[in-house]
Parts: sequence; structure tokens; C-alpha cells
Amino acid sequence: MSRLMLQLALAAPALLSACTYLEERRDLNVGGPQQREAAAKAALDAERQRSVVLNAKQSQRERELAAINARLAVAQSGLDEQSRRLDAALKNKQVSAARHAELKKQADALKADTASLKLRNDADRASKAKPAGNEPAKLKQIETLDQRRKDLESALQAAIKQ
Repeated sequence: MSRLMLQLALAAPALLSACTYLEERRDLNVGGPQQREAAAKAALDAERQRSVVLNAKQSQRERELAAINARLAVAQSGLDEQSRRLDAALKNKQVSAARHAELKKQADALKADTASLKLRNDADRASKAKPAGNEPAKLKQIETLDQRRKDLESALQAAIKQ
């Protein structure tokens, strides 16, 4: 009996390897490796396409954020110029101290709002998270800030002419 057990113990690996060989041969005959390779290539192509789309979206987002930053920089420089002109008008006694304080307060509020929007835009630009899609809202806010800046400019012109 022990001799039979010994023979079975020695034959078992051979039988198992024969089964594995037969399974692999059957897999080769039905095109298993080619099917797996084709499926892997299709998955790789799909991921590459997805990567191209995501890169294009990221580039578009970067361009939009850069354009917003450029508009904010122009607005900020315009506000700085208005503040200088307002200070010069006070110095030359073209506006009263009360009117100067009122216009200066408006200018400072506009500067604060512009700086706040710029900080939010910079944070969005640095963020690796999915874009929030709030660029249209930022553009609307910039339009509002531009209108407020124009109104301030008109008020400054009117105050200096008096």
C-alpha cells in the first residue's frame, strides 16, 4: 500500500502539470492570449483618449483662469490710478475732504472686492480638485466690478470739475 501511495505521490505533479499544459493548449487554440491582448489594447486606447480629453479640459480651464486674472489685474491698476487721482484732487483742493473720504471709501471697497475675487481665482488655479465651474459667475462679478469702477470714475470726474 505504501508503494502505491509513493507512486501516486510521484505521479500527482506529473498529472497536474499535464492538466495545466492541456488547459493552456486549449486556451491557445481558442485565441485566449490574443483576445486578452486585444481587450487590454482597447482599454489602453480608451484611457489614452480619456486622458487627452481631460488634458484639453484642464488647458481650457487654465486659459479661462488666466484671462480672469488678467482682467482683475487691469481692474486693480485702474483702481490704483483712480486712488492716486483722488488723492491729488484732495491735495490740489479740487474736492472736499468729505467727498474725498466718500469716494476713497468706495474705491477701497472695490479694491477689497477685486482682491477677494483674485484670491479665489488663484486658489481655484492652484487647486488640483475637479473644477467647480464657477468661471461664468466670476466673469459676472468682474462685469459688476467694472461697472462699479466706471461709476466711481464718473463720480470722481464730476467731483473734480466742481
